Amino acid sequence: MSQSVIPTTTKLAAKHGVVRTATQTPSSVIPITAIAIPTTGDGLLGVGLGVVGALTSALMIIAKGIPGEYVDAAGD
Repeated sequence: MSQSVIPTTTKLAAKHGVVRTATQTPSSVIPITAIAIPTTGDGLLGVGLGVVGALTSALMIIAKGIPGEYVDAAGD
């Protein structure tokens, strides 16, 4: 008989957080890349800055943990 250590509500809240992270990351990458490529004239540099922006954005969101509103909503 196996019991989950992580409560179901926490798992659901984490899934919501992943969806939020996945949608917010491109919203920061697109403007960075769109501005960097014409400004620098270098497509590779623009894409590189976009990737760095995506990683930074995702890590900042992940570092905050599971948002309280998702935990509260999963408990209902």
